[in-house]
Amino acid sequence: MANQPTRPPRGGAPGRHSAYGSALQAIATGLVIDLVGSALIAALLSLIYAMHLSQTGMTDAQIRDALDNLPADSAVSVLSQLLGAACSVAGGYACARVAGRDEYRCAGAMATISVLLLLLLTPDDAPIDLALLQVLCEIACVLLGAKYGREYNERRRRAEPPREIAAPEHQR
Repeated sequence: MANQPTRPPRGGAPGRHSAYGSALQAIATGLVIDLVGSALIAALLSLIYAMHLSQTGMTDAQIRDALDNLPADSAVSVLSQLLGAACSVAGGYACARVAGRDEYRCAGAMATISVLLLLLLTPDDAPIDLALLQVLCEIACVLLGAKYGREYNERRRRAEPPREIAAPEHQR
C-alpha cells in the first residue's frame, strides 16, 4: 500500500531534521557569532567615535591617539562591552541550539576557547582586575545563552510527537 492512514509517510515530515548537531559545528557557530559580532560592534563604535572626534576639529593623529588610549570607563568602551556581552549570550544560545544535546558541555568548550582568545588579545599592560572581570563575564554570558538555548530545545522536544520506529521493508 502506498500510504496507510495509520502510518506517517515514509520520508518523514517535510522540514524535519535531526534534533542533534555536531558539537564541533555548534562550538564553531557560537564562536563566530560571539567573536565576529563583538569585533564588528567594536569597529562600528570606533568608527562612529572617530567621526564624532573629527567633527570637533581633531587631526587624524589626535583621533588615532584618542582611539588607542580610550579609557575603560568611557561611554564607548562601556557600550562596546555591553554589546559584546550580548554577542556572547547570542553565541552561547546558538551553540546550544545547534548542539541539541549536551548544551552546557558544548557551551563550556566554546567559553573556554573564547576566554583563551580573549586572554591572547588582551594587552600586557591591561589591569588584571579588568581582564579577570572580562573573563568571568564572558563565561557567564555564554552559559546564560546556553541556558536559554537548552530551555528552547527542551520545549521543542516536549512539543514534538514521539517518532515511530519504522518496520523493516519486508514487513510492510
